[in-house]
Amino acid sequence: MVSSAVLTACGGSGSTATTTKAPMVTAPSTTTVPPTTIPVPAGGTRTVPIPATPSACRLSGLTVSAGSAGGAAGSYGQTILFINRSDTTCTMRGYPGVAALNANGQQVVQATRKPTGMMGGLRSAASPISVVALAHGKIASAEVEGSDVPVGTTTSCVYYPELLVTPPGETNSIVVNVSVGINGIPGCVPIAVNPVVAGTSGRAN
Repeated sequence: MVSSAVLTACGGSGSTATTTKAPMVTAPSTTTVPPTTIPVPAGGTRTVPIPATPSACRLSGLTVSAGSAGGAAGSYGQTILFINRSDTTCTMRGYPGVAALNANGQQVVQATRKPTGMMGGLRSAASPISVVALAHGKIASAEVEGSDVPVGTTTSCVYYPELLVTPPGETNSIVVNVSVGINGIPGCVPIAVNPVVAGTSGRAN
């Protein structure tokens, strides 16, 4: 009996040899699907990456310090710098929490939130507050402002040598020594803080 898979004719002219190959079987490939992928039907199922959304900056990944300081027309500003020292990009948006500390390190007043000021802030009170993305080593800033002009019958002002700063969206705080003058930031009127902006100036471009 001749095999149905292989038929061989021997000798003589016109002899032929015919081989019927068994169908090739390919082992199914395996694809490891990362957590940030979605299936997309296109002649099968494949995956495409979903860009990761940067998380909010945390104090543990930031260096917070006093930046430039200055004054004009009785208003004094202290820039607070936020430097991303982590290895990943993070985002900041909104107002940092700022509390003024007295010489004994006690909280005595909370800064009011204002979109603009004499020394920094947004372009106008109507400007939207933007999200600031900070890659490793990049800097964001916010301006804290006070006044040394006495109000009413007051003849002198209180000064704050330190600020307790909480990054936007955070619950942890850090003490920052201010660099305004000799005694600190003046508080003849309640101190104010502007939103976080990109760069080191405390003022939106």
